[in-house]
Amino acid sequence: MYTLLIVDDEALVRQSIATIIDWGSLGFTRIYQAEDGIEALEICKNCKVDLILTDIVMPFMDGLELSRIVTRDYPKTHIVVLTGHEDFEYAKESVDLGVKNYILKPVGASTLYTKMKEICKKLRIEETQKKYIAKMREQVLQSMPALREKFLYSLVCTPYGKGKNIEEGIRNLELPLKGDNYVVGIIEADLTQVSYGDRELFEFTMKNVTQDSVGNQHCIFGDYNHHIIVVFNVDDIQDDARDIIYRTLQVIQKAVYSILKVDITCAIGTIVSDIKDIYQSYKEADIALDCKYSLGSNRVYDISDLNYIEKSFFYPFDEIKTLIYSIKFLQTKDIEESLQGIFDILIHSKNLSSSNIKMIFIEVITCLLKELSSIKELPLEVWNEGIRLYNSLEHVSSLEKLQEGILVFSLKIAKELHRLQSHSGQILIETVKDFIEENYTDTQLCLATVAGHVGVSTGYLSALFKKETSINFTDYLTDVRMKKAMQLLKTTDKRTYEIAYEIGFSNPHYFSISFKKYSGMSPSDFRLIR
Repeated sequence: MYTLLIVDDEALVRQSIATIIDWGSLGFTRIYQAEDGIEALEICKNCKVDLILTDIVMPFMDGLELSRIVTRDYPKTHIVVLTGHEDFEYAKESVDLGVKNYILKPVGASTLYTKMKEICKKLRIEETQKKYIAKMREQVLQSMPALREKFLYSLVCTPYGKGKNIEEGIRNLELPLKGDNYVVGIIEADLTQVSYGDRELFEFTMKNVTQDSVGNQHCIFGDYNHHIIVVFNVDDIQDDARDIIYRTLQVIQKAVYSILKVDITCAIGTIVSDIKDIYQSYKEADIALDCKYSLGSNRVYDISDLNYIEKSFFYPFDEIKTLIYSIKFLQTKDIEESLQGIFDILIHSKNLSSSNIKMIFIEVITCLLKELSSIKELPLEVWNEGIRLYNSLEHVSSLEKLQEGILVFSLKIAKELHRLQSHSGQILIETVKDFIEENYTDTQLCLATVAGHVGVSTGYLSALFKKETSINFTDYLTDVRMKKAMQLLKTTDKRTYEIAYEIGFSNPHYFSISFKKYSGMSPSDFRLIR
């Protein structure tokens, strides 16, 4: 397990030390011998030596010089000086050279064994400590990427980073943040069509492409929102920094698209002259990124080029009301136009923040879901589509895709409402017909009376009646009364005026006129042909 090197100019002493105790029981499996320091160094050069047991006074190279060189060139090798009483001052000097222990001569087997046992115990402890430290160092190296990401996220993406010992963190994690001027860039991929299982792979690829594009002099990490963050060190390119970064991000866009076939939107913050202010650059880049909602995705936005300060909260009340009205009456063209109107307003209102835009569409989708909730026997897949659309607001990549999703959902709601209205209208008209059948003899029966009975307005009932029966209400009521009059004329001997009163006419003369207009003959002539 261990290798021992005995160094003494007297062969008898060397041999005696090599055999006087059971070195194997102490863990030594190989023992070398050298008669002076020069020969000892040659052995150290060619073989791994764990422990050197050396005399001090030797020709050519003494033990002190040997200790000095071994301590310098072979720091993992332990040295024990074996010396006489007259060399004691030399022995103390050897301690200053890094020698761990010394043993005074003459020494017996028992004393030497006990002393070496203590030394070997220290050797094992030190070896265990070294292995543990090496293991810890290896684990730290393996976890270094994660530690760097965590540190950078806290420093760049949160307002709490400046409170930490930044310089120490940068030094310990070996980050290339030793300059004075920095700019944050944000890279966002449209992963809406990528399965959740593949997103981690896509982000890994994006990070590698970004690293290859910007090099190792800039920091790259993820912000846990599927964004790649780049901290550009711009000390050397400060005058042209924004233009160079802009073109670099365009290169990254094209490179990522060529590999992954996904669109990339990028944003750039302002230059900060202190690493402690880097969060400000990140926040400005994040604000610039919001332009994707109003100006479109797959572009590079620079906060310096934007007048992007939201002056007041905007809400398109009238436009949303028009959209809901169009949906209720299944006016497809009006649905498309009203929805386009909302999006046109947002596109031209370039000073709206993403939070304002999201709040508008939260309200739009909420209104649509309210309309759905009024539908009985609603297909579950339609409701679930609305919930998915609602949940997708946080991850939508552009207004165009959001508009497409809301339009499709709006048309489905309109069709469901139309289906409901058609079914409900048919039931309502059947109720109206039954009421007319039971009350046609009432001279006061009219559209208003029936509308009041079924609980709708006269205008709605008139339109619905015509839509469902292809005949207006008055003509239908006249038809019912005329058929009843024909039946009475054929089956009874009642006088004309009696029949008129019985079927709901208060004026017999008007009945006769109406009957002739309806049948082409007078009531008396009609009775003759029965």
